[in-house]
Amino acid sequence: MDPGQNVIWGNLADAYGGAAKTKTGADQQAMLDKGIESYQKAIELKPDDAAYHNNYALLLAQSKKSDEALVELTKAAQLDPPNAGKYYFNGGAVLVNLGQNEPAGGMFKKAIEADPTYADAHYQYGIYLIGKSTTTADGKIVAPAGTKEEFEKYLELKPDGSNAEAAKAMLTSMGETLQTDYSKPGAKKPTTATKKKP
Repeated sequence: MDPGQNVIWGNLADAYGGAAKTKTGADQQAMLDKGIESYQKAIELKPDDAAYHNNYALLLAQSKKSDEALVELTKAAQLDPPNAGKYYFNGGAVLVNLGQNEPAGGMFKKAIEADPTYADAHYQYGIYLIGKSTTTADGKIVAPAGTKEEFEKYLELKPDGSNAEAAKAMLTSMGETLQTDYSKPGAKKPTTATKKKP
């Protein structure tokens, strides 16, 4: 009735993306393709909507179109600087899933630069750094400079976060003495949603 409504195209794309999660093989890809096509129409109608670019990128990544996904996530970050950290974080996640750890580390660092309070970006950047560690002859892990600080920052920002125990374990494995209380009374917790509503 009205093909000029970007919101309808965006919602249709989300519906196809949701349906794709219930399918496998060719059926799943068909749903992803329809979702991608719907997001393309939504973006054509409203090219300045960062959420459309983000969500479009996530469908592209599911379709193994990672280069295109990274372009869209960068575009989302440019359109919405206050939330750029989330888009760069998503780019890092796409790259990790592809086994491209070096560029993923760069994206997580960009996420931190865009939003220094993005706890999960600190954790993932710490994971990237710990992956560059060396081990001494006596079995001690020698992590690159800054690794400890990334895990500590995560714990400062999200002391009860889903990665808190893993961050503590990483610090312990590096021979660090753990601080017993990472809570910050009255501290605002950052938002960690990856999907944005248009």
